[in-house]
Amino acid sequence: MAVSYLRYALQDRYIHNWLVGGPQTLRVTDPALLGSEIPQVEIAEAYHMPDSGITATPVERGPLSEGTFKVGDYEGAWAYRRCQEDHLVDLSDIYPRMTYLRAWAYVELNVEVPQEVSLVLTTHGPADLWVNETHVRRVVHFEAQAKSISTAVDLTAGRNAILVRFEQVAAGACAYAMALQLIGLDADKAEVTLPTTIRPLERRNRLEEIFEAAYLDQAVYERDDEIRVHWQALDGRWAVPMTILLRSPTGRIHAETPLEKEEGEEQAQAPEKGALLGQPFQYPEGFYRAILMPPIPEYGERNMRITRELPLWALDNNIHSDTFYGKLAERRVEALRHAARFERDLYAEVAKMAIGWWSRVDQNVVLQAAERVADGEESCLSDLLGLLGMLFRFESSVEFPEMLKGTLDPTILEFDYQQTEPNHRSSDWLTGSQQLLLHTCELLAGQRYPDHTFGDSGEDGRWHRQHGQKLVMAWLRERAAGGFEAWDSDIAFAEMLAALIHLEEFAEDDATWEMATAMLDKLLFTLAVNSHKGIYGTTQGHTEVPQILHGMLGATAGISRLMWGMGAFNHHTLGTVSLACAENYGFPRLIQAIATDLPEEMWSRERHAPNSAEIAVDKVTYRTPDYMLSSTQDHRPGEPGGFEHIWQATMGPAAVVFVNHPACASLDEARRPNYWRGNASLPRVAQWQDVLVAVHVLPDDDWMGFTHAYFPAHAFDAHELRDGWAFAQKGKAYLALTAAQGLQWITTGLHAYRELRSYGRHNIWVCQMGREAVDGSFAQFQDAVLARDLTFEDRNVRLGTLRGETLAFGWEGPLMRDGEAEPISGFHHFESPYGGATLPAEELVIMFAGQAMRLNLK
Repeated sequence: MAVSYLRYALQDRYIHNWLVGGPQTLRVTDPALLGSEIPQVEIAEAYHMPDSGITATPVERGPLSEGTFKVGDYEGAWAYRRCQEDHLVDLSDIYPRMTYLRAWAYVELNVEVPQEVSLVLTTHGPADLWVNETHVRRVVHFEAQAKSISTAVDLTAGRNAILVRFEQVAAGACAYAMALQLIGLDADKAEVTLPTTIRPLERRNRLEEIFEAAYLDQAVYERDDEIRVHWQALDGRWAVPMTILLRSPTGRIHAETPLEKEEGEEQAQAPEKGALLGQPFQYPEGFYRAILMPPIPEYGERNMRITRELPLWALDNNIHSDTFYGKLAERRVEALRHAARFERDLYAEVAKMAIGWWSRVDQNVVLQAAERVADGEESCLSDLLGLLGMLFRFESSVEFPEMLKGTLDPTILEFDYQQTEPNHRSSDWLTGSQQLLLHTCELLAGQRYPDHTFGDSGEDGRWHRQHGQKLVMAWLRERAAGGFEAWDSDIAFAEMLAALIHLEEFAEDDATWEMATAMLDKLLFTLAVNSHKGIYGTTQGHTEVPQILHGMLGATAGISRLMWGMGAFNHHTLGTVSLACAENYGFPRLIQAIATDLPEEMWSRERHAPNSAEIAVDKVTYRTPDYMLSSTQDHRPGEPGGFEHIWQATMGPAAVVFVNHPACASLDEARRPNYWRGNASLPRVAQWQDVLVAVHVLPDDDWMGFTHAYFPAHAFDAHELRDGWAFAQKGKAYLALTAAQGLQWITTGLHAYRELRSYGRHNIWVCQMGREAVDGSFAQFQDAVLARDLTFEDRNVRLGTLRGETLAFGWEGPLMRDGEAEPISGFHHFESPYGGATLPAEELVIMFAGQAMRLNLK
């Protein structure tokens, strides 16, 4: 084996380039471990290996016969990994069952003279550290926020081999990452080296350089956009040939773009417009990776195994509707036909049955859903609901597949419906909306199988129906009276609407039916008030990255399109298909009128304070015909965040702007918070109509060191950075954004031309909205913003608004408007021109255009 050496510098004293093996995954099945009081610690001790398990020097894999290792029965391979700017080797993922994870990271550090340094190891779970084959430290902890441990070691002159084995116990979303920093080392006299079998080394290094200079200028691509990979300027020339693939998470290759050098040239210029991978209407909707790699023969036959991945979302042929159209019955058919296109989706099969496409029903998809339910995977509750709804609706149909009749019964009867009972091992894993899914499934299963014995409980169906109904009603009463822990979450809304429509359609108890119907109306009213032309651009207590980057990817986008003709059908089929299949629900036209209304201005306030919530949430939304601004006020400032989306300005499906405090560089949904979703440390926010202030105070040990704005230049009709402000125009809507610590426009890396960054532990962001009808031209809007008084003082700001008011706000104290305190908390449940409800809510009054309806929430 011929070995060469890759050479890298330290980055901010962190090792930035590694050889990584694993993770090895071991499913935990021992009941004694699963039932222990602190299962993570018990599992880590049970699976701990005193030695590293690595017997040969790691090496980057070129030929497939090299770069492998074996630990027990596990066979792994070493892979080169270049960290992102958070310096983490991040293997975070979602695991549906309790799993023990073990991975290894290797590096060689060359120093000129012997010296003592401190190795600062940062992990979320247990880890072991070896230096020159000597075990120097083991740490055992499990931290949601990564924990750093320092160890003093002696380095010898020349090569020092460093091996880290890091572990985790996963169940669901798992933060699983590691970083290593060297304190007390002269970085100028040290060099990171990694052994490699890839040759020639010069070609490999040049490809890595070219791949790292590549970027996408969009995160989400709409129907007619061109998916292009662009490059930052290198030295005016670039090495070719190379290949770019467009690959889905299943591994399917949807596009292959070879970049060949021109005849007679050793090197060719990079394409001015980038490398084209096609347009989204050519591909199924979903998440993709653009894979940069050598030409396939060079990769496979000559072992040049160096690649880079750029993440993106493509929207297929989907089109956003920003105006009302059609009739509900027509949109139901449209929604079902759209959903029926998706593969490996249970609700796509439900949609096919609903529109009579029986010959296209894929029975294997239904059976796979049943397997997920039996295995208790993360999606099992929505799958279980879909199976029950399928049986209630279609089993008596002559077209219903014979193979499925009776096949699904054991899955439903053996399911564990007691997951919210005290001390149940799964009780902390279920969100509020998932609890409703669980209770709904138990009620409907008990109703369907009254005389059967349920395997997990030993009780019959009548008992489960009564038990499920009791839990459903308790859940509905609490949320009807006080709102939701995950306030206005698009994910939770889709899950709750699906559960409620199944109760409304199939529950035989009148009280359950009536309460479910009232809650359906309440949820759809909330969705209508907090949407702008079909875009659910509101602050939320629980969301995911794709939907905050583009309004057409929201979990409620299809629901809006179905119910009032504004929005976009997409891959979120759970709520949309459930509502589209409904035959009994009488959707109030009054809510449709509210959703499609475009008043000159609408100022809405909400307060969510269910009994199960520790802290009440106060939020506001300001909507005009051209934009919407929404925020959560004064919500746990300084505390760690997670799934929340604190504020957003919405001018179009792609033209959205928000600010957060990233916890890491990852976009993976397993990281909570991650780069764009959630906050490592929550800000203190106040909004008065079209002006918003967000005060950030980061902890001393903050990992990233900055706050940043999502500012997608491609989505705007015009934008400009001027005198410390970032301005954007979309249609007749305007936005101005600034930060006390200044703005840095990011033009490299994964988020090039989509990110404004501001460094500093104490920072204040200010957002001012405007519109042509009020503020004139875009240039006039900019001049007016720059002419206003704006004074930052440490954690406080004082500013003049475009409406002639003076606002003052800070890390402490009230929001002052023209010298008077303006309430930012303590609202009623709903305060809106469209209706209102007090707390606790016994009724919700909905009003519009001289009409009114009253929802009984008791």
